[in-house]
Amino acid sequence: MTVPSLPRRLALAVLFLTRIPVRLDPPPTAAEIAAAGDCFPVIGAAIGAVTGGLFWGLSAAGLPALAAAGLALAAQMALTGALHEDGLADMADGFGGGLTRDRKLEIMRDSRLGTYGGAALVLSLLIRAGLLAATPPAAAPALLAIAQGASRWLPSALRIGLPPARRAEEGGGLTAAVAATDALPVSLRAAVPSLLPPLLLEGITATLAVALALGLVWWAMHRLCRRQIQGFTGDTLGGSQQIAEITLLCLLSLQ
Repeated sequence: MTVPSLPRRLALAVLFLTRIPVRLDPPPTAAEIAAAGDCFPVIGAAIGAVTGGLFWGLSAAGLPALAAAGLALAAQMALTGALHEDGLADMADGFGGGLTRDRKLEIMRDSRLGTYGGAALVLSLLIRAGLLAATPPAAAPALLAIAQGASRWLPSALRIGLPPARRAEEGGGLTAAVAATDALPVSLRAAVPSLLPPLLLEGITATLAVALALGLVWWAMHRLCRRQIQGFTGDTLGGSQQIAEITLLCLLSLQ
């Protein structure tokens, strides 16, 4: 398919990653949204900067750091619709609760939250809130812009070399449509906006560390998805973003 124009890809990224209403004519297709993956890091960085800015403002107003971090993350989930958190929870439920590939996929499709998913969600929020609370408020916008921007490279990159776990006849129509879009060029285009914020804000050493961390998360998630379900689903793409974000926050907090 023809790659949509940059303004349309940016609008598609806003539409997919946030609850901000975006009207597009013609209406977007799943393949177009997949092709807009190179703009996910741009919108992710903006979401991170807004979240960090809110944490800074709440801290300046006198709120305790942990409370400010919790409220900032709550506002972020309201903005994003907890899209990636939902993917992480469903992935944890499926991978942890199913004994066979088919059972794992069945659990992941179930909208109910299980023990593994609940634990994964609580741990994700606890770790992110704790790391944010330990960050100097003035540094939070840059920290979250880097972590949330770069981590949104994973949903495109994880598709490289992995088939959709569900075929169209198994109810995997959307995932199959996404899989029809070549992930490699999208991921290569996404690499620049993923690594530009750390390069501009932290320098070359931090940028190399971010790139290495993203590569390690990609490798680990790729192997995990192949072993567990022999492919990818939308939940594993969202879950990979959360794991990458936590990894980057831990890494950058050590600087």
